[in-house]
Amino acid sequence: MNLPVSVQFEKANRASASLRPVFTATILLSACLLFLVQPLFARMALPLLGGTPAVWAVAMCFFQGTLLVGYAYAHLLRKFAPPLLALIIHSFVLFAAFAMLPFSAPVAAEPINGIWTGVTLIWLYTKSIGFPFFALSATAPLLQSWFGRTSHEQASNPYFLYAASNIGSIGALFVYPLLIEPLLGLESQARIWTFLFSLLMIAITICGHLHLQNQAASDATRLTEDKAEVITSGRRFYWVTMAFIPSALLVAWTNYLTADIASAPFLWLPPLVMFLLTFVLEFRDRPFIRGRYLAVAQGLSVPIALVFQFGMAPYALLPAIVISGIAFFASTLICHRQLYNSRPSAGRLTEFYMLMSLGGVCGGLCVSILAPLVFTTNIEYPLLLITAIVLRQQLDPPEHKIELPFSLTSVALILAVAIALYTAASIFVRPYYSNVLELAVLGAIPVILLSRRHYIFAVMAACIIPVLMGVGRINEVATLRNYFGILGVSNSPDLTMRLLRHGTTIHGAQKLDELSHDFKGVPSPLTYYTRTGGIIRALLAKQDQLRLTDGNGAIAVIGLGTGAMSCYKKEKEDWTFFEIDPDMIRIAQNSDYFTFMSKCGKGIKVVEGDARLTIEAQPAKIFDYLLIDAFTSDSIPTHLLTVEAIQSYKRHVKDDGVIVFHLSNRFMDLPPFVAATMAKADPAMQNRLMIDTTMVGGAIETTPSVSIAFTTDHQVLEMIDKEFGAKNVQASNLVGPWTDDFTNSPAAILHQFTKQTN
Repeated sequence: MNLPVSVQFEKANRASASLRPVFTATILLSACLLFLVQPLFARMALPLLGGTPAVWAVAMCFFQGTLLVGYAYAHLLRKFAPPLLALIIHSFVLFAAFAMLPFSAPVAAEPINGIWTGVTLIWLYTKSIGFPFFALSATAPLLQSWFGRTSHEQASNPYFLYAASNIGSIGALFVYPLLIEPLLGLESQARIWTFLFSLLMIAITICGHLHLQNQAASDATRLTEDKAEVITSGRRFYWVTMAFIPSALLVAWTNYLTADIASAPFLWLPPLVMFLLTFVLEFRDRPFIRGRYLAVAQGLSVPIALVFQFGMAPYALLPAIVISGIAFFASTLICHRQLYNSRPSAGRLTEFYMLMSLGGVCGGLCVSILAPLVFTTNIEYPLLLITAIVLRQQLDPPEHKIELPFSLTSVALILAVAIALYTAASIFVRPYYSNVLELAVLGAIPVILLSRRHYIFAVMAACIIPVLMGVGRINEVATLRNYFGILGVSNSPDLTMRLLRHGTTIHGAQKLDELSHDFKGVPSPLTYYTRTGGIIRALLAKQDQLRLTDGNGAIAVIGLGTGAMSCYKKEKEDWTFFEIDPDMIRIAQNSDYFTFMSKCGKGIKVVEGDARLTIEAQPAKIFDYLLIDAFTSDSIPTHLLTVEAIQSYKRHVKDDGVIVFHLSNRFMDLPPFVAATMAKADPAMQNRLMIDTTMVGGAIETTPSVSIAFTTDHQVLEMIDKEFGAKNVQASNLVGPWTDDFTNSPAAILHQFTKQTN
């Protein structure tokens, strides 16, 4: 029996009304899971590669690549599979992915090192989480395409669901560092994620059913109109380019942000939140911020960010981070607005997202994999900011013209001028001219704000940036860049010191006079390795105790640096350095750079690889003194400070041995957390906090030397007390131990902030 037309119409309206909330809720859950798994799984992988910030850069590269595969799969389903068959295929993919859950951390067969480190890690990610992430990544474009083929009144413009997807992503990124990471271990997080994935499978099935029940009567006509829309190759290239720039900026700014603080989710996520927020703000017909204001924000922030990048970043890190963040946010907003303004009709939606994803993958690959192989400095971030200005179109009202501001011949000419100026600056320009050149960069601001030909700024920047770089490299001896960061060997401005920098932080120094062939004595260790510092006082105390007992001694150091500590080696002692960065080893062993190892390092072993892995190959109970002195710029890899790490150290240190942690850091108060972790690993170990503010550093900037020694040897403790007094760090109930499953870096930053404000 057929129902009356009015009843059929009412039922159709009710079904259509349920489409938007159901599809929106499903996409929100999908996006939430998609962006919960990224910091969760990257945290699992941190111990594989020394906790370097590049772990997140490569993780982003993997996630973007898998997202592209998922988008391509959604595009193929949309193009070739009928609706019912598409639902069946995707349901099968989801069930296959669910069978692989819960996931666990990737396991490397051997320590990962070398030039292809990032590629190796991507392969490990693929084996561990690749298929579930692929299945999840296809959900958003697939559901949007299904919604676009329904009878809903908004079906012709389903792009609002992309904004909803990014709201879900942002929610996940807020929840993870604030609630999930501080309260739950990694295994618990993985189990909860698996449960939510099962709920998502049910929700997608419901969406597929609603899609089949509410297909528009005019669907065939709409598809014909969509096919009639002409999409040129230039327009496709424009989509890729406008997605490339923000994605590359995201990875470059995250690297810049995490190098000096910590490689941890709570710092990985703010840039990603800002990135996703730009989609929410721009993928709508009425954007929240007018184009003229965006242009002003970009025009003001980018030149100042360039000045910080090349002139003052080491001395004003927090202002540099804020200004560069504003430049990143404004440039990303502009690129994503231009993407939305050039979007195709709903029928081309999956192709549009696929090409956007392709641009994102290329951007991530260029910064995380290619840039360390091509550039010796972190030049990609300012170059991307300049490119964003060059390609900026008129934002109000939307412009659909896709034109480059100048020809390739002009680009080649600008590059030639830039190279010539850079060479001249490296040879002739003196450091005191740098302020004038920085003012010249700032002078570009009115050019951007007052001239419609904003690409003039690109010409100015291309000419001035090389000069600024040349000024900064006048005293440079060598620069090496790899997966683990940027190493710079240079002379101090007063030409009295040879310095080693990792990122913005000095990791060692030597007097230039000692590098002369005429110098015949023993080099004098400086900075954190002078005799007044806690690191060396604890070493000397143990050496004195060994001398009294006629022991030869075995010393181990995690982190080579310049090799300055080798000059404290006694004749019969057995020394071993553990170093993850092969370029650091080359620098320390090159007497043209530093002579500590060549003068004092005879018989010292240097073991390449991550210390968590390589120290396990050493004999048990062999070391009398172990120093953990590993840094990435100013950031200390947290996986070297966990209960499991300390238990590994204890297996290789004698019962009366000394374990010292070098914990100098501008942003985190680490001693209470390390003390709590040691109390969990071995309650019998007593500690002494050692702070020295009298380091001999010459004309260089150094922070106070902060270290903490643990031992059961009362003679060593008494010797340390004579120098520093009894400064015992008590483990508090408010400060929990760190484990491989759980760390709480934000609490360490809060501790540091509280100390500084009090």
